[in-house]
Amino acid sequence: MNNIIAGALALFAVIAAPALAQEKPAADAAIAVAEDYLAAYSTFDMAKIEPYLADNMTFNDPTSMGQAPGGGSFNFAGKTEVLEELGKFAASNKTFSVSYDVERRYESAGVVVFVAQLSYVGETHEGQAFAGSAPIVTAVTVTDGKISAHYDFFDYAGNAVDFGE
Repeated sequence: MNNIIAGALALFAVIAAPALAQEKPAADAAIAVAEDYLAAYSTFDMAKIEPYLADNMTFNDPTSMGQAPGGGSFNFAGKTEVLEELGKFAASNKTFSVSYDVERRYESAGVVVFVAQLSYVGETHEGQAFAGSAPIVTAVTVTDGKISAHYDFFDYAGNAVDFGE
């Protein structure tokens, strides 16, 4: 019986090892794309963000209901709408940027998850500076080297600034 179990484990190791070895470069590539995208996204410069987005990408923040300017949410479908709506949000202030203090990052099946503290700084068109920080989980799906989905789960309740103003 022990020989059968040992043989089965050895066979599994021989079969699974190449597959597991191939997953590591794919995971590393997804993480690299996701990190580069997040760095571009942090600037809220649409020209920097655009090259990373798949045409059919979606941007979803289910925690943002009533939090976006005008009382809406940050949920968009398609590269064009994502760029247009994020661009409008960025333009609603004189300056705006974010930074992620990543506490944990992992990848599974092309989804890269960042658990972080999100800090933001900006200035209104009237010259009023604002800044704050709150926990966030951001998950981005990398498909064929592009971001096909971006999900944010932000602690709006713990946030110092009402983005819905």
